[in-house]
Amino acid sequence: MTTLAFGYIRRSSYKQQENSSVEIQKAHIQEFARRKGMEVPDDFIFIEDVTSAFSKRASKRKELMRMQQMMIESNIPRVIFYEESRMDRTGYTFVLDFYRPLSEKLPNIEVYTTNSDEPFNPDHPQTKISLLLFRQESEIKSERALGSLVADLEGEMDIRPGSKVPYGYDQIGKKLVPNEKAEIVTFIYFLHSWGTSMAKIAAIFNEADIPSPQGKYWRSSSVEKILKNPVYTGNLVWTVYKGKSKSKSYEFQDFHEPLIDDFFLHLNANNARLQNEFGRLDTPFLFLNKLSCQHCHDKLQTQNGTTTRNGKKYYYQYYVCKNCNYKIDINDIHEQLLPNVFKHVHILASSEDIKASAIKYLNEIELALNENITNMIERIDNYSAKGCIAKEQGDRELEVMIEKLQSQTLSTLQSLQDSRQILDELKKAVQSDLFFERFKQMLHLQLGESEKRLIILYFVDKILVSPEQPLQELYRQNVFESFGLLPAGQSTES
Repeated sequence: MTTLAFGYIRRSSYKQQENSSVEIQKAHIQEFARRKGMEVPDDFIFIEDVTSAFSKRASKRKELMRMQQMMIESNIPRVIFYEESRMDRTGYTFVLDFYRPLSEKLPNIEVYTTNSDEPFNPDHPQTKISLLLFRQESEIKSERALGSLVADLEGEMDIRPGSKVPYGYDQIGKKLVPNEKAEIVTFIYFLHSWGTSMAKIAAIFNEADIPSPQGKYWRSSSVEKILKNPVYTGNLVWTVYKGKSKSKSYEFQDFHEPLIDDFFLHLNANNARLQNEFGRLDTPFLFLNKLSCQHCHDKLQTQNGTTTRNGKKYYYQYYVCKNCNYKIDINDIHEQLLPNVFKHVHILASSEDIKASAIKYLNEIELALNENITNMIERIDNYSAKGCIAKEQGDRELEVMIEKLQSQTLSTLQSLQDSRQILDELKKAVQSDLFFERFKQMLHLQLGESEKRLIILYFVDKILVSPEQPLQELYRQNVFESFGLLPAGQSTES
């Protein structure tokens, strides 16, 4: 009777992912198993993908922990590794996190490597020496890699350090160049800017049989990685870590050809703010938190209802004022309001004066931002002077209080400077027709719920509702109000 055993394969880098590392390890494991009268079925082989055994301890390696649990559940105490370096490169976490806990559940545990006929023994002096040598080798490699990375980043030539090439680019001569996947990246940002969720974007690509960056199915995490990568704006951002602390950050503007405009980043951030304030974007209740009762001024709530007639179930959705005890069918509200809202947006976006009006508003905000930034800088200087006096007088209590105030003011200053950067991008988007044109173009298409809702959130201030009187539509005086360019409490007077 053949004895079953598990196999564990770990590839520690993207370079190994592209070569035959997995096939080599698998072939050696299965050959070793045959020689020892064991069998390792394919579903008993666990592959840890692009995971360092030096920077990530054993308990954080998901496949290793999953295999440990499966060994316990199946009561199969045998596992084969390619070599000791596939187990561990720290010298101790494999023994502490994997071997010792497993030996308590399976006292007859047998852990093998393909280069030894004897089971792994963590207490054997030779084993301890081997693990320590692997640790030393990893430390040397880590120091060498960090040195090479810093040399590339701080060198006179504009070169990108060796690393996995981002989806949508090829790397030619250590420079990123857009490839045929670049349009997919741009489309992801476009969809997300209209409120399409990451899960929905993944579903769209899977339905269209577009392979993911890994050549498989898209997941929301695949989309999220692309949306969170600053490389697509043309900027190279690199943080060099050493140990657990951040060592140094490098940022190079306009380092390579961008795939998206910075404007999309600010749109997505603003859409997230709107969702936090007014509720879901992918809701059938398009006017959620935008309807107010004309009588009691409460916001209307939402209600789902069902009824059964002749054995068939019917669904209803209502906007409800619980204080005044009335409800209005969702379809009645939408049929009345949506044509008016879209007409308002189309007229506004097509107006010859809208660009000048928007630039005027943004210039007023810029004046207010600049004045507030100047005030914050003067306040910080004032705190510094008072802090020096408090230190000279030995008044530690006053010194601590001033440090706290200075820290708060620095945080406000950073928010103001961030707002000024966003404002610059918005002005560019208005001047290039990128902002209003996107709304005008979308109105000619068949819109989904998220797109309709975003248009409402951007342009509608509120709708006054009454069961006896016509609906009253109140629109935002300026569409950029939602961007919150001035932190709360800051003056808008220039």
